[in-house]
Amino acid sequence: MDAEKSGKLAILLLLTGIVLTTSGCTSIGLGGDTAAIGSGVAVTKFDSNLDALESDDEVTLHLEVQNRGDAIATAAAELIGIYTQDWNLFGNTEQMIGELLPADEESGTEGQIGTLYWTLRAPDLQRGEKRTYEPIARMFYSYETRVIKPITFLTSEELRRTVQNGESLPSEIATVSDGPLSVSVRTGEFVRTKDISQWEQSYFPIDIVIENTGGGLIAGENYPIGIEITPPPGTIFRGGDCPRESQLEWMSYDNLLPAGLTRPISPNFVYMWDGKETKITCELKVTEPPEYKESRELSVVLEYIYYQDAKLPITVTGTREWGF
Repeated sequence: MDAEKSGKLAILLLLTGIVLTTSGCTSIGLGGDTAAIGSGVAVTKFDSNLDALESDDEVTLHLEVQNRGDAIATAAAELIGIYTQDWNLFGNTEQMIGELLPADEESGTEGQIGTLYWTLRAPDLQRGEKRTYEPIARMFYSYETRVIKPITFLTSEELRRTVQNGESLPSEIATVSDGPLSVSVRTGEFVRTKDISQWEQSYFPIDIVIENTGGGLIAGENYPIGIEITPPPGTIFRGGDCPRESQLEWMSYDNLLPAGLTRPISPNFVYMWDGKETKITCELKVTEPPEYKESRELSVVLEYIYYQDAKLPITVTGTREWGF
């Protein structure tokens, strides 16, 4: 082999690729119509039927949400931020929104919309007193994110032939479903298996980076995410499952979820300790090398419960006379 071809082969063997696919994020306004964009279930409205309140006025709060991601959601909401008994609301602070279907490109339908209402009565304040309250609609929803990452496997002989013929390897791009979590799957542009007599020594790493980009938080203590990683056909995790099995403790969700929402059922969990990002590194072993060159898929499924807060400032003017 001449020096030019040797140089090309050396460079190609050193290449490692990074595939990064990111879902959008969702922003929430403070009352009225919001400019909610991105993926997952977005709060599109949190408003009231009255702009100005006096003591004992009845007011209705209206919450509207829409599924703007790729998965089916089950959603609920809780009214917090105020002492609801002062607003003549006893119980009924938590309500189910129900199942929300994602958009359907084939039929041209948008993601399903859900609505909730809370009817309140303004607190009793002294005449001349003015106070601003800030009720918060905390919207929870169960969701899943799916990732498919193709990886090219080829033998040393096939790689050498590819270089000698001046051919290029296909660019394998990951696909990630839209949701409030973004996922990056990082691995080499290809996996070169050993010669036939040594293929059992073929190992390769993958890094999976999960980021919170949805404008809210994962529900649960230490932000638990159910995860299932399926390695490409003809490979296994070196040393057992990846990540190592981590059972979720029931206390992780104690008093956090509205009635009607259930925790993820995945057997393996990772934790997003700071609520922003977590990383998983796995090493895989090739058990069935390709005959020449072959594209195989690695898949990742995440299950979690996500929540976001929408705030609505409300000012109440007192009308009660002194002593009454």
